[in-house]
Amino acid sequence: MDEGRLGLGVAAGLAAALLSAVSYLVSRHHAGRPGGDALRLLVCAHVVMAAVCLPLVWLAGPVTPPAAAWLPALAGSTCCYLVGQGALFAALRLAPASRIAPLLGLKIGMLAAIVTCLPGDPLDAWQWAAVALGLAAAALLQRGGGIAPAALALVLVTCLAFAVADLCIVGLIDGLQGGRSHGAGPGARLWAGMLAMSLTYVTCGVAAVLLLVVPRTRPRDGQDWRAAGWYAAAWLGSMVALYACFGLLGAVFGNILQSTRGVMAIVIGAALGHLGWHELEERVDRGTLLRRVMAAALMTAAIALYATKFPPPSPPGQQGHDDRGCEGTPG
Repeated sequence: MDEGRLGLGVAAGLAAALLSAVSYLVSRHHAGRPGGDALRLLVCAHVVMAAVCLPLVWLAGPVTPPAAAWLPALAGSTCCYLVGQGALFAALRLAPASRIAPLLGLKIGMLAAIVTCLPGDPLDAWQWAAVALGLAAAALLQRGGGIAPAALALVLVTCLAFAVADLCIVGLIDGLQGGRSHGAGPGARLWAGMLAMSLTYVTCGVAAVLLLVVPRTRPRDGQDWRAAGWYAAAWLGSMVALYACFGLLGAVFGNILQSTRGVMAIVIGAALGHLGWHELEERVDRGTLLRRVMAAALMTAAIALYATKFPPPSPPGQQGHDDRGCEGTPG
């Protein structure tokens, strides 16, 4: 792998992690302002993202595979993604992003449990050790300044929904790539990934448009649309960077890089707290901050250990390679 491709891929992965952490702060800021509502922000943001992704679907060209090859996976990824997003927004109303973001790494434990129940190779001792590290990190976060049980329950729902969505999105990419007539190399995989992302957000946008008629989720003023625009920019930017990272470095390396979002959320949250933005993040003592950094480092180590035990990607052109570490949806 040449240094230019490696550097660009690492930059894309770190950008995906940073923008993901920023999107959590945008959500909490809007939900905390007078008249702000997380659910309304979620609906408006997905209308904006659908409007951006619709031209991308057109530019990607016609979807050539039969609907049976990708439509069930699209339905599964969309439904699980929306459930996960709803639970995540609700959790962010109950706890700061610096506490929520590191816990999202628990998704790797959810994936471990799901993959174990599916046909294929069972997890080895190293992979289960990685799961144990993730659980230890969650326990460390709960000591001396953890999150409320209700927020923790919502995080677990988020992780489970995103884990299932990850598996669905890999199936969606496989289904879309299977009908691509001009090659099946990395370029075709990247094309299928971007089309899968665009189709998912357009579908979510259709559901969001239907919810605009509901009084609770109907935008009240221009501030709702401005906040939705900021959130959509951060979230979609994160997804574009994430898929670019996957295309350049593969899902395993990309997953390791994106796991740094927990550390980034903690650093950004600490900086905002010391600058006086206590409505976003409370100001904490050094002991609590150190404990959070240690927990985020443990979570990152757990994801890295688990991901590096994955089989290497198959040669270009071979279908059905193991993408269990792919994080096709944000979580």
